[in-house]
Amino acid sequence: MTSLVWFKRDLRIDDHQPLWHAARQGAVLPVYIIEPDYWQQPDVSLRHWQYIAQALQQLNQQLTALGQPLLVVKGAATAVLRQLCQQYAVQRVLSHEETGNLWTYQRDLAVSRLLKSLQIPWQQYRQFAVFRALKNRDHWFEMADSWLRSPACPPPGSLPWLTSGPDNLTKLAPQRRDDLPAVSILQQPSDPQQLFSRFITTGSRHYRQHISLPAKAVNSCSRLSPIISYGQLSLRQLQQQSLLAIKQQNDGWHRQGLQAFFSRLRWHCHFMQKLEDEPAIEFFNMHPGFDGLRETEFNPEFFNAWRTGYTGFPLIDAAMRCLLATGWLHFRGRAMLVAFATYHLWLHWRPVALHLAQCFVDYEPGIHYPQIQMQAGTTGINPNRMYNPLKQSQLKDPEGQFIRKWLPELARLPNSWLHSPWLMPQTLQQQFGCTIGRDYPAPIIELEQARQQARAKLSNWLQSQPACRWQQQKNKVIARHASRKRPVARKAVKSKDQLSFDW
Repeated sequence: MTSLVWFKRDLRIDDHQPLWHAARQGAVLPVYIIEPDYWQQPDVSLRHWQYIAQALQQLNQQLTALGQPLLVVKGAATAVLRQLCQQYAVQRVLSHEETGNLWTYQRDLAVSRLLKSLQIPWQQYRQFAVFRALKNRDHWFEMADSWLRSPACPPPGSLPWLTSGPDNLTKLAPQRRDDLPAVSILQQPSDPQQLFSRFITTGSRHYRQHISLPAKAVNSCSRLSPIISYGQLSLRQLQQQSLLAIKQQNDGWHRQGLQAFFSRLRWHCHFMQKLEDEPAIEFFNMHPGFDGLRETEFNPEFFNAWRTGYTGFPLIDAAMRCLLATGWLHFRGRAMLVAFATYHLWLHWRPVALHLAQCFVDYEPGIHYPQIQMQAGTTGINPNRMYNPLKQSQLKDPEGQFIRKWLPELARLPNSWLHSPWLMPQTLQQQFGCTIGRDYPAPIIELEQARQQARAKLSNWLQSQPACRWQQQKNKVIARHASRKRPVARKAVKSKDQLSFDW
């Protein structure tokens, strides 16, 4: 039997169920498809390809060592699969399930129709603890833990040769008319497992304390997010190895760091399940009661200042410029960027989400859209978190290490003026060589006024909604998406006029 294994966001050979099952039955044709239409979608960018191309080279080396290189083909998935199935007399197609954007969902429907017409079975395997056609969330955590504890699949011992490997990937690279600049320093480990092992043994000791500190998070976070997003390591194996490390660790601080990391690994699939259950949240408010709240007041000047890192608020701008340059940002920085855009600037979350998706090298749709909506306050089940950029700057980067690195125009300012340079007298601006409005922008909003306006708009909007209908819609969101692990998920929610702000 000849099996075609379709690699998508699972660029590895270890704990790869489609590859393992295919290799047990006969010859294997491993295939990766570069789909031109996908690369024109508004939530992707060529910085994603910059990472994927190197991951494909590593995957090809692994498969070549087994005897069969990776076949990389450019074209529409339906056309490519039709041709390959006929050319190699493929008897079945195997792949992992994918919880991607709407385009990939529609692509998979088209592929399913094609393979049915060709009478070729398509076997899809679970890559994460994400369950299709899940009726409710009542037993999700138990199901997820059971799957994540299950044994991993070993890589095949060998693969019989069928065809030659990929051509020069540069020739096959997708094209985009308008795109972000390439990442200046792209983290692409030669051995992802070695990176994980190093984090477990040393880096994770300060993970819990430093995860929200921009200058320290870059070294204390695992930096595994793109590796997980593109499936270079198995999440199941990461969880199992992390749990083992917790049990073996005697140092209290180190154990706490490992436990914090393990907790975030567990929440990974919880958020992906949200998009799997309701793909529409890529486009629409999770709670429909927020429809119309921000749609009519979009300010393109605010959006342009935010997306380029020129808002006049140092920590906001440093976070955005760091992201634009590296494709990575720590979680608190990501949450702060979304909150500032959707509350202080009163921008709709959808264009904010698209820009950030293009920026993040580790973009994972199943996590991205639920998290964006949570930070924008449109889920109906999460508190409104309006981060004060000045307070966050003073608390999280008091010495200005992160700000000075990414905003060199402010590098000479002392700490006393660094976090609020717009308050600096003209004489000091001249002394430190930073004229506000010329070398660095003045704030595009007045902070306190924007906060008060955002609170008033939210309160007025919530008060204008019919209470009974609002509660019914919120209960639907809770039933479909809320965690059952915490007791609060089963309690009555707060009344809609009770807002909380991290101010």
